Amino acid sequence: MNKKRENIKWAPFESLFHTKDLEQEIMKEKTRCSKPTLSEDILIENEKKLMDTYHTQAEIKISYYYNGHIYEKISSIAFFNYKNTEIFLKDHTTLYFEQILAIQIL
Repeated sequence: MNKKRENIKWAPFESLFHTKDLEQEIMKEKTRCSKPTLSEDILIENEKKLMDTYHTQAEIKISYYYNGHIYEKISSIAFFNYKNTEIFLKDHTTLYFEQILAIQIL
């Protein structure tokens, strides 16, 4: 009976204030960072790696910057759009050249 009372006691606070959602939003804002600047050499190296992996259809690990956070994705390249500087990955993700920070061939 004691456990039932604890559950009843704490359940309204969580549903009333949405503390989990609020806590996740606060943590996401705290981890926000600015976009790192890349040198010309790194940009050229990234472009060469993209071309090599596109022709060999090898999997790559891409680190990219989006909306204040740095993400990593493992996939292979499906298509390039040079006009709009877009990269289409096989997992139906679209990235721009400006977003890419690092590329690692797997």
